[in-house]
Amino acid sequence: MIHDENGNLLDFKQFEFDDTFDFEVMEGEIQPNNFTITLFSYTNSIEGEMLHTIKSYPNISSGSHWKYTLGPGANDYVPRNPSTGSFNVTVANVVSPKYQWISDKQGILVATSGPDLPGFTSTESHENIQLYDNPDFFYTIYDSSNDLKYYVIENPTDGEEITLDYSDFKSFESYLEVELPSTTSTYSLSSISAVFDDDQPISLSGGKFTSYFFGDTNPPAPLKLGYLNSYSKYLSIISYNTDGFIYAYTKFGDKPNEIVIPENKWINVLNESIYNHEFETNLDFQLKDVLWEIKEGEPFVDLVQTTWNVYSSPDFSGTIGQIPEEIQEAYPNLRIEDLDLTSTSLHLDFITYPDLIQVEFIDPELKTYYKPHEYFKFKH
Repeated sequence: MIHDENGNLLDFKQFEFDDTFDFEVMEGEIQPNNFTITLFSYTNSIEGEMLHTIKSYPNISSGSHWKYTLGPGANDYVPRNPSTGSFNVTVANVVSPKYQWISDKQGILVATSGPDLPGFTSTESHENIQLYDNPDFFYTIYDSSNDLKYYVIENPTDGEEITLDYSDFKSFESYLEVELPSTTSTYSLSSISAVFDDDQPISLSGGKFTSYFFGDTNPPAPLKLGYLNSYSKYLSIISYNTDGFIYAYTKFGDKPNEIVIPENKWINVLNESIYNHEFETNLDFQLKDVLWEIKEGEPFVDLVQTTWNVYSSPDFSGTIGQIPEEIQEAYPNLRIEDLDLTSTSLHLDFITYPDLIQVEFIDPELKTYYKPHEYFKFKH
């Protein structure tokens, strides 16, 4: 669907993959300087779901050439080969651990928490840690003194009993500390830091984990991510979810210099309408993604859902055009008039609105599944 900057419908067409078509201004008509392009797709699953997805992109210049493609998939997942055995490990004199992780280059094998009793030491044992084709294992402990340390278990053999002392564990060569907001009482937190061998592709599931936390009680304070200079490829993830907002940070490759979860941020919605949405906030951002939604039923059973995202630059305050009546009549469960403002996602780093358009539609070969992001999502 093509609308002008005032929200007037210019044209719309149904298309399938590999179709090629143009939108042209009729002879004698004035060509607008820029347009809003709105894409609508419909999925009807065998389970009975009906999913309507609408995405709008304003300020698209005349003469633009778009290529519509599917998003990339995670194509570098390497499944584990069958286990070749197992080993046991015991660590004495541990300063009561808050969290423990054991991983190899393909990801987490053991993740435990507690007992976290400050001032006490304990002996920690883990049995039947599976052996695969990977020679080295990272054993990381975050203790009750807020120290994050690691030990590399090299070439364990089937049936081996490994005995360590906590003094054998080393500090990471560098740490990134993340302060958690003090203004929220109810939240859930997830964080990951991992290192990858030079010949290993970065993925969300693989890597030797240097920290790994999921939960909503007793988080590390401060949250620490550990890094080693002998590696050049890293994964760093933070997700902080509260009743009012979500902060999410993901970076692949280099170590981040800092991660700061914004505090005391607010949004004031001046107009909830899709067509003339307007808000003000005290947060600086590079790209906004505003979502309206209506859904009924159960996922994978009888879910009927419509979502409408409007992506735009920070200074956009124009008009978004309506969905043509012909489309609404053809899809009676669209329920455009019942859509509710659900969230406002403000991207703080890594991508601007022109970047989004370039990667999604101008040069879609640049799309990547593992793309960095940092956003702050207000829930409405």
